[in-house]
Amino acid sequence: MKNRELIYKIANVCKRDDDLFCSYLDCLFGIKENSKQFSKVKQEVREEYLIRGICKREVDILVEQSEQVADLHIPKLLRWEFLQENVHYIEEICSMVFQLKPLCFSEEQWKYVISIIEKELS
Repeated sequence: MKNRELIYKIANVCKRDDDLFCSYLDCLFGIKENSKQFSKVKQEVREEYLIRGICKREVDILVEQSEQVADLHIPKLLRWEFLQENVHYIEEICSMVFQLKPLCFSEEQWKYVISIIEKELS
C-alpha cells in the first residue's frame, strides 16, 4: 500500500482527516522508515565486525565510528524507538524540524496514533 493511501487509512481510523494531521503522519512514516534503515545498517556493520572475531565490547564502539553508520546517523530525537517511548516530544520535534503547527494532542492520543502506525506498518 502506498504511503498516501496508508496515511488516509490511519487518518480515517483516528477520525482526523485534516491536512495537518496527514502531514504529521507523513513525517512519522519518514522517521519510522529512516530509523528502520539506520538500524539495519548498524546491524549489518555489527555482524561484519563480529564475523571478523572482534570482541563484542569493542564492536559497539567500532560500529558507531564506522563510515557507513556515520553517513546515515540519525539524532536520537528523530529515531522511531525514541518517539515511541517519548510521544510527548512528537509535536515539538515535528514543529521544529518539519515546520508543522502543533496539533495539541495528548500523550494518550499520540500513543494511539503510534499504535495504529505500528499495526499498519508491521
